[in-house]
Order: sequence, then C-alpha cells, then structure tokens
Amino acid sequence: MTCNHLPSVLRHATDQSLGIFSSAEGFMFISGMLAGWVYTRRLRREGPAALRRVAISRANLIYGWHVASFLACLVVVQLGQYVFGFCSTTSPQLFYVHPVLAAVLGAALLHQPGLLDILPMYCAFVLFIPWVLNSLEAGHRLRVLGLSTALWLSVQWAPPIDGAPLYPLHVGSFNLFGWQFLFVLGLVIGYGRAANPESVRMRVNVPLMIVAAAVAVYTWGLNHLAWPYPCSETTFGILLNKPALGLLRLTDFGCVAYLVGIVAARYPRLFSWPPLELLGRHSLVVVATQSLVVMVLLQFPGLFADPLGNWLTTLGAIGALFVGAGLHEWVVARRIEKQIGRLGGGLSAGSRAPSHAIP
Repeated sequence: MTCNHLPSVLRHATDQSLGIFSSAEGFMFISGMLAGWVYTRRLRREGPAALRRVAISRANLIYGWHVASFLACLVVVQLGQYVFGFCSTTSPQLFYVHPVLAAVLGAALLHQPGLLDILPMYCAFVLFIPWVLNSLEAGHRLRVLGLSTALWLSVQWAPPIDGAPLYPLHVGSFNLFGWQFLFVLGLVIGYGRAANPESVRMRVNVPLMIVAAAVAVYTWGLNHLAWPYPCSETTFGILLNKPALGLLRLTDFGCVAYLVGIVAARYPRLFSWPPLELLGRHSLVVVATQSLVVMVLLQFPGLFADPLGNWLTTLGAIGALFVGAGLHEWVVARRIEKQIGRLGGGLSAGSRAPSHAIP
C-alpha cells in the first residue's frame, strides 16, 4: 500500500504487478479469513454474547486508529500550509479550506478521502462478523453466501454516484456492498479452517490450476502488455470496476490467491518472513502509519524527482512502517508486563489470606 500510494520506483513491483487487482483486495480477504479463524474459536469457547462484545471492541479500536490517522494527516497538511505557505494538490481540499469541518466530518466517517477510506470500511465489516459466524455455525452457509453474492451483484451495473453535489460529504471510493463479498468469502474460509481444517485444505487439482494460471497470465497481459479486451470497452470497464469490485478483478484475485495457496501449502517457509510478520501483528498501526507517512511525503514531490532521492524516500517510508510496528510492540509488551506484575502482586497478597478468599 505504501509503495502504491507514492510515485515510488518500487511501484512497478507492487501495484497490480500480478494482474489487475490491487493490495486492497488482499487486505480485505486476509482480514476476513483471519477474523473467521480467530473469532470462530472465540464463539465456540465463550458464546455469541462474548463474540458480539469482542466485535464491538475491535470496531471501536479500528475507528480509533482511523480517527487518529485522519487527524494526524489533517495536522500535517495544516503545518505544511503554515510553514511553506502552500499545500500540495495531492492533499484533500477540505483539509486546508475548512479544517474544522474536515475534522468533524472525518470523525463522523462522512469524509473519507483517498488514503483514509479503507479502515472505515473494515470497521463496518467487523460489526457484522457475529451475524455471519452465528449463521455459519447454525449451518446456513449457502444463505450467507447467497445474500453476500446478491449484494455484490446489485452494484455491478449500478451507475456511478456523482459525488460533486454531495461535497464535502464523501464516504470513500470503496462500495461496501461490493467489497463485503470478498470479506465474507474470507470469513467463510476462516470459519472452515477453525471448524474443520480438512474442509479447506489446499489440494492440488491440475485442471483447476491450469484454468487459474491461464486467467492469471491473461489478466497480467491485459495490464502490462496491452492485450486486447475480451469484450467491449464499456463492458470491460464494468468488469474491471474497482469501487464495486468488478467480476474480472475479483476472478483474477481468486485465481492468483488459489495458486499462491497451493504454493504456500507445499512450501510454507517461503511465506514465513519475520519482518513481515511484525507488520502483520500490528496491521492497524501499520495502515495508520502509512497513511500519515504518505500524506507527508506527497507534500514534497521533489523527493521523488531523481532516482537516488526516490530510492531513499521509498526506503525511508518503508522503514517508518517498521518503526511504527516496533514501537507498538514495545508498548504492548510493557502493558502486558504491568498486567502480569499486578496479577503477581494480587496473588502474593492472596497467599496470606484464607484459601477460600483466593479467586
């Protein structure tokens, strides 16, 4: 995401390099899959009421990180305007025209400019995790998938919404009715992984692998070699629609994800990289950090003007992600140490009391 949002030299290797889908698809699918895996075990261990509480708590946490990154970006733009006397055209217009209104609408999730629109969508999806998992636990998988598919289909041919008359209201570039489909698919797979691991084991199916590889190669050619469209330009635009998660984009992602899953199942060590695991453990912090870092760097296009400056700026931006994740891991570790210390103190005090007084 960081490289894709910058005019970076690495963008050729990160921005739709495997076809015609972006990192946003991977973020949503993996988020759903992990949520399904983790929260299914929570549901079975503690029950539906506990799952609802956990989902609400998680949504509040996501909302908090979104608001923090939104306000930090707003402050950066205001500081840049104060110090340098101008704002980059890449900055959200409302940030420097009406900063107070931007802050209010941002906190209400009614103004989500680019770089700041993926966490609100994730927050909304987390809130319906309990309903999906409870339905799956009750044996209604087809009902869940059918409803999700219907919602996705309902926006595929819908005309795009003209946001100009609604300004300054802006709810992001992702259509929730379209993108929920990818998150729900991840939830279903994650649920299956927790409930019955054998049901989602990656099995080699040669004909399916050939079809998936053919789709992946063709879509890669469409994006990088300007191969001819499979249909009219209008229909192709609908199939490739990113806000609504068009069919061709979704199919391409599914084929590549399947092939990656086959390789990962056979060679798991290829996908076990401790530095990336650090980022994954602190994904909310990393996403918030990249929003701020990108917003800062886009104020200074000269940093990317020459190859050396481009490389140094890109590596600095990536390094900032690890700094953010490392600091958060340190804070979390200190918090756990304090909790253990308080617990240990309580147990020591309790050891001098009658045995029936110990919880």
